[in-house]
This record gives sequence, structure tokens and C-alpha cells, in this order.
Amino acid sequence: MSGIYKYLILNKLKLIIQFHQNDLTFNDIKKLKQSIIVDLNYDPSFNYIIDLRLTTVKMSLNELQLYGNWVQDTLNTNHKNLALLTSNPYQVSNALLFKLNDNIKSLHYDVYSTMEGALGHVNVDLSNLDYIENEISKMKVLN
Repeated sequence: MSGIYKYLILNKLKLIIQFHQNDLTFNDIKKLKQSIIVDLNYDPSFNYIIDLRLTTVKMSLNELQLYGNWVQDTLNTNHKNLALLTSNPYQVSNALLFKLNDNIKSLHYDVYSTMEGALGHVNVDLSNLDYIENEISKMKVLN
């Protein structure tokens, strides 16, 4: 099944949401991050929520480390918080492996199973919860 890779930049919240659905692969996630960086609304100081709840990770341990290193090298201008939002143990284990990459210094990753936890990590007030969940719902593709 092919992957769905989308993003949304919420300027008022200083937040970038990466949304993934179906298969998550090294090349496609890298292409998405490159698209974000060249977006005219991109701000390197913004935090990220990376929504993996509807994905199947199709990356090897080596690819997870390579992607982490690439992200660190690409986004290393500022310290930022990145919340990895997961829904099952397999996603959690892959996210934790990504988080434990010793080469990632200025990016503070953490793994969450709830949007409330993710919002706290990226310093977004919980009053924005419904708005953000609604925006993510718009990105979903019904199978």
C-alpha cells in the first residue's frame, strides 16, 4: 500500500504537523521533509508534531538512523521539540529507536500516544486540541 505524506504549517501556533498514512519509507519521508523546508511559510524555529498513528513503518534500523542523521544535519539551526504521535507498540518501538539516535543533539524528540501529550511537548495550549485534530482529519485519505 502506498504511503500518504502531507504537512501543514500553523503559523499562529508556531507548529508544523507532518501527517503519514499507510507505508512509511525512507525516501518518501525525506522528500516530505524537503518539501516542508522549501515551503514559503516554513520557519526553522517551529516545533513539529509527526503523526504516525495510521502508518506501517517500512524502514530498517539503518534507515531510521540515516534519516535521523539527515534531519539533524538539515534542521540543526535551532533547538526544537518534535513529538512523535503513535498508536501501537510497533510504532512506539520504531519511534524510540529513532529518538535514541546519539547523533541528534538539537532536536528534542519524544513519543506520545495522545495528542494532549504531544501538544504539551511542543508548547501548544490544549485549547487548540480540537482545531489541530480537525486539521489532521482533513489530511486523512479514506481507504
